[in-house]
Amino acid sequence: MTTRIVSFGPPGGEQPGVLVDDHTILPLAPVLAPSGLPAGDITRILAVWPVARPLFEAALKRPEHRIARAGVRLGPPVPRPGRVIAVRFNYPLHSHAALGDLAAPAEPVVFLKLPGSVCGPYDPLVKPPETAALDNEIELAVVIDRAGRPIAPGDASGRIVGYMIANDVTARDVVLGAGLSSPLQMQVLRGKGFPTFCPTGPWLVTPDDLPGPGPLNLRLSVNGQVRQDGWSSDMLFDVPSLIASVSATTDLLPGDVILTGTPSGCGFELDPPAYLADGDEIRAGITGLGEMHHRVTDESPVLA
Repeated sequence: MTTRIVSFGPPGGEQPGVLVDDHTILPLAPVLAPSGLPAGDITRILAVWPVARPLFEAALKRPEHRIARAGVRLGPPVPRPGRVIAVRFNYPLHSHAALGDLAAPAEPVVFLKLPGSVCGPYDPLVKPPETAALDNEIELAVVIDRAGRPIAPGDASGRIVGYMIANDVTARDVVLGAGLSSPLQMQVLRGKGFPTFCPTGPWLVTPDDLPGPGPLNLRLSVNGQVRQDGWSSDMLFDVPSLIASVSATTDLLPGDVILTGTPSGCGFELDPPAYLADGDEIRAGITGLGEMHHRVTDESPVLA
């Protein structure tokens, strides 16, 4: 059985669990607490995953503690990551669309998304009034289970607890700021850091359960029209190389999320550009990792 780690419950109050099947969730708290393991914080659970996994696998054989999935909100698999580390220009066609005739980067280009931008796999995607150029970026996300720095490429696979889907939502006009001629230049953190700008999920799939050995297909549609359709094998830097590069300059910690880049087909790449608007329906799926879906909703005005 594929291990699918989820969080469930209201925003800010999610609990960790495992999806038993498409209709049932096994909460991890009552399974792990009697053994003295951390039970309420998925980040701490991931740090001791080799010990926690046999306990929940044994619990799967018993019906107690299970709850019905129907009517239960699934949150982001890692609701409160310490860091969301993202990679730019990691697919050749997307890199060319963004950089033009400039050479593709010789090493990974990384930036941070604010943890507060993380939301669940079916939550509304809130379009703030500051942008008229809201855009989509489907990405394969990697979650780290053990701390380390530096991590060699050959050791990187042993630091991955799971994979999930992410959408690196971007306000293109905010990212551009005042333009490259201004001291403000690129405002990447601002343009990618609004609330709900990092949907993740719908679950975390452990490496042993990831489909293989072939490449993974990344596919995103807006209102039923496919916009992004790429393959993980097209990455300029594969996952072990990204982990090695990031860990060369910072300690990776349990629960850290790495977004590995997006294939071509973003709204800014289309002719004419097509950005997300209120009411748009987005579906994002990756081979073996399920599918997220969101509805774009204009942010409600704040009343004085």
